[in-house]
Amino acid sequence: MDEEVKLRVGDIDYVLIEHDTSIPVNMDTLAPHLFLVYTEVHFEPSAEVELASWNVSNWSFATPMDSLEFVPGPYVFAKGKFWQPWRVYHDIQGTFILDVPEAGLDGRVIVPSRCYFTPSPSRPLDGVRIGVKDNIEIEGHKTTLNNRSWRQLYPPAARHADCVQRLIDAGAIIVGKLKLQAMIMREEPVEAVEFTSPFNPRGDGYQVLSGSSNGSAAAIGSYDWLDFTLGSDTNGSVRKPAHYNGCFSVRPSMDIMNTDGVLGQFPLFDMPGFYTRDVSKIPDVMSVWYGDSPMLRKPFQNYQILYPRDYLPTVNASQTAIFDAFVTGLETALQVKRTEISLAQCWKDDLPDGSGHPDIDKYLLTAGAHPFFRDAYEALEPFRQDYQAKYGKPPFIHRGLLWQWEVAKTITQEDRDECWRRVQVYRQWLLDNIFKAESEDTLSIMVFPIEEAKPNYRDAPEPPFGLLPGFSSLHVSPMMRSPEITAIVGEMTFESIVTKRTEPYPVAASVTGPPGTDFIIADLVEKGMKAAGIATKVKTGASVY
Repeated sequence: MDEEVKLRVGDIDYVLIEHDTSIPVNMDTLAPHLFLVYTEVHFEPSAEVELASWNVSNWSFATPMDSLEFVPGPYVFAKGKFWQPWRVYHDIQGTFILDVPEAGLDGRVIVPSRCYFTPSPSRPLDGVRIGVKDNIEIEGHKTTLNNRSWRQLYPPAARHADCVQRLIDAGAIIVGKLKLQAMIMREEPVEAVEFTSPFNPRGDGYQVLSGSSNGSAAAIGSYDWLDFTLGSDTNGSVRKPAHYNGCFSVRPSMDIMNTDGVLGQFPLFDMPGFYTRDVSKIPDVMSVWYGDSPMLRKPFQNYQILYPRDYLPTVNASQTAIFDAFVTGLETALQVKRTEISLAQCWKDDLPDGSGHPDIDKYLLTAGAHPFFRDAYEALEPFRQDYQAKYGKPPFIHRGLLWQWEVAKTITQEDRDECWRRVQVYRQWLLDNIFKAESEDTLSIMVFPIEEAKPNYRDAPEPPFGLLPGFSSLHVSPMMRSPEITAIVGEMTFESIVTKRTEPYPVAASVTGPPGTDFIIADLVEKGMKAAGIATKVKTGASVY
């Protein structure tokens, strides 16, 4: 559009998108005229609400013309043309990449009316609004990784990432790109020096967001006009923000879908994921992403709920009580009692890698981090070299990633390979001995918390850098290559040092199972929540309820 045509009605702004049609219209005024197009001749009550929002007090009906190609919805006749009025929303939480020309304009997100779209079997997501983490490629737009040097070096993407293309083919509307932690690596709000960190909508509004998909989670927790957001997960980048920002998230099974166009640094763990406020909507995106993948498992007759004492109970009694209420709901829905288990003790009993390795915590200490750090450092070598060659200086890198690079330089190839061998031993042991993944009769699922639920303020001094231990619950699904669904199962409270009052805090539970059980776990989570009387939808804003 050479010149943007705008319209304001009350406090609401619209951008007018030209509708490609030619109709002879005689108007006795230069003022814009609103048209509401329907597929049937009747005046719905909702139309009166729409007209009232436009300050319309008089209206008339026009004789339809069969030759017109109008989809139902609002239209404006102005300047001798018909236009679709697209609503302007303002990103008050700072979640979108809006400060570069390729990704948005002056803090606005512009979306079409839902009235223009009708979901169908061929377009099941018609009109669904989706925001995309800015390490996932959108044709014609630069991918920034929240790093100005990366944005400066690389051209706009030539094509959509496959996970985005599938959504567009299903009718989804991509409304913008979302911030992330720089270079897909830890970046606390006080460490964000190039792009301001988004704001967590929950509680007092000044809690950290956690995880590199922070903008995606904050956006879905902030805006009713957004339906889904996409993120990516290596060792918690989708799941941790779900816990902190109070929303549902999905990390899919590895290899169940095409990940082309999702930029990462460790493909052995990297997966796209997504967020929603409604657990019942999870299969909508899964179906489009997975298609008829041969990995998908068939329903099971029996179930086992694994309750790992390695991660439960948490030190927060309120969090554990809320978590356990969800597990009780699962027990009711599945008609089976939880099986308490100690992974550490089972490992010690089985000795999967021999008698010399009885302590699983020590065995896995660097197993996840060292292969990730070394491979990521090597994956970014072309970036460092190409930027230096083109601009005669090294790219700017925030301190967290610089620390990771220094650690990576000390990791030998032999150490990296040994660590990865241990990951594979652990994975096979989990699948064979704990989950019994080959069973066609009984599905074993495991429940665990993401982290301890406690206040963590965005202006707090940054924590020391450190490795994520291999035995962390965040490593279970990446190492096992399994799906993980993180659900908001309740809300506790805390006394805010910012607002000086009691504020709500979301509580999450994660559920994982063998690879290919994605749909089954989504269904079980919803059933467990309903059986426990837990709301399966969360609201936007400070409280999830």
